[in-house]
Amino acid sequence: MQFIQGNDRYQTYFATLNDQVSADNPVRLIDAFIDKLDLQQLGFTNTVHKEQGRPPYAPAVLLKLYLYGYLNKIRSSRKLEKECSRNIELQWLLQNLQPNYHTIADFRKLHAAALQSMFRLYVQFLSEADLLGKTTIAVDGSKFRAVNSSKHNYNQKKIDKHLQLIEDKTAKYLHELDEMDSQEKSSSDAEELQIKKEKIAEGLSKLKERRIKYNKLQEQLNNTDEKQISTTDADSRSIIISRNIVEVAYNTQNVVDDKYNLIVHTQATNTNDGKALYKATVQAKANLQLQKEDVICALADKGYHTGAELQRCQQDRMITYVAYREQPAVKHIANEFLAESFIYDKPTDTYTCPAGAQLTTLGTWHYKKGEAGETSYRFKTYRTDTCKTCALKQQCTKLPKRIIQRSEYQDAIETNNNNIKQNTQYYKRRQAICEHPFGSIKRHWGYTHTLLKGLQKVNGEMNLIMFCYNFMRTKNILGFDKMIQAIEKWTPGYSKVACTIKKRFIKAIYSQNKQLIFLRIFQASFLKAA
Repeated sequence: MQFIQGNDRYQTYFATLNDQVSADNPVRLIDAFIDKLDLQQLGFTNTVHKEQGRPPYAPAVLLKLYLYGYLNKIRSSRKLEKECSRNIELQWLLQNLQPNYHTIADFRKLHAAALQSMFRLYVQFLSEADLLGKTTIAVDGSKFRAVNSSKHNYNQKKIDKHLQLIEDKTAKYLHELDEMDSQEKSSSDAEELQIKKEKIAEGLSKLKERRIKYNKLQEQLNNTDEKQISTTDADSRSIIISRNIVEVAYNTQNVVDDKYNLIVHTQATNTNDGKALYKATVQAKANLQLQKEDVICALADKGYHTGAELQRCQQDRMITYVAYREQPAVKHIANEFLAESFIYDKPTDTYTCPAGAQLTTLGTWHYKKGEAGETSYRFKTYRTDTCKTCALKQQCTKLPKRIIQRSEYQDAIETNNNNIKQNTQYYKRRQAICEHPFGSIKRHWGYTHTLLKGLQKVNGEMNLIMFCYNFMRTKNILGFDKMIQAIEKWTPGYSKVACTIKKRFIKAIYSQNKQLIFLRIFQASFLKAA
């Protein structure tokens, strides 16, 4: 019986690298796109040229390597180094160069900001290729595990627990020593007692070291405004993943355009969703090159339902469709007497209850801690004296008077809630829009965690991951030929990206160092006068 025969291993043949890579291989798209960019303008400048020794690798070489790796589920720098020597596609892409794993890892670590710039530039490419609708965006967050285990994350409760265990163990050891001292005179086996004492002394020494460790952690926690600290990756935080599952992770916010489910903004954070809506949507508008007066619809789940965020979005010409929490039922209040059944009249600033009574306010503002964090918000209280004689009082409240609270953001909340009620089918599109990228990235590619430490570096990797998602999806939408034509016709707009980066940088520096700036101005004016 004959079988299909392979080629002789010792047969000599002539072929170029280009012959071994098909004309429509996606690796050619990576090569064409990176060659189109001016990497210096994007910030890929951390390539050190030394007077002696071999020259460094060009940034384009290492960037192509990373794009190929992330598109093919290879993120480890050591695995990428190995692929360079055995992968024909990479040999073609890198022209047979084989960087060391340390060089590969350093490139990703040093160019976090440049990777973010490249992502924003690619959004411009998507816009010019007519792949963005620019009318509806959906916001969603997903947690990516950090390079920090749960046992290296501490809060006040955890530190107190460990210190208490140390105290209890120390007391137990001391009690055992006292018993041994009392037994030493009557015991005949003095050598065995001495061995036990040495073991206890060793245990006490270890407890002393542990106490010093947790005292230092306590001091570190006292010197920060945060409620928790992480010792391996200082920027990571313990975040609820789902229900009772807690992981030390980063919360990555994605803003997705509805036309082809392409990501137009991504940012890694270490906070919850409650404070992320406005910042994410306003940056998405900037990436889409929309003006402040341009109207866009923003969809999000109930985790983003915060009055202050909704108001800021609506003031910036965004129509919000953020799911709201249904008011929970109360045992002693009938459904028709829940707060949402009271009708508010804005001109008179009064509420009318289901029984027809009018609730008024003294106009005094009170402060209350917000649900999404520590930020307080103001509210006014409304009440009426007719509760005393109302026949329906038992169905309404057990208090002497029924009290209604109205937040300063209630108008924005009601506008958003009415948007949902009037167009429920439109809101239901949210899940299909924004969960598609996370599903592909976490389930198909397996990217459930980050490889880097620090918020800035993690942001760089997240932007690289989301760029690769957009890149792969663009190829699937346009096909190879149309995408290569779009890349050839495209003229990158570096000035717009640089302008955005500069504005954000100045804003951050000003907010963080405002007092220092005023001090410098005062010093300069004083010296000039002198």
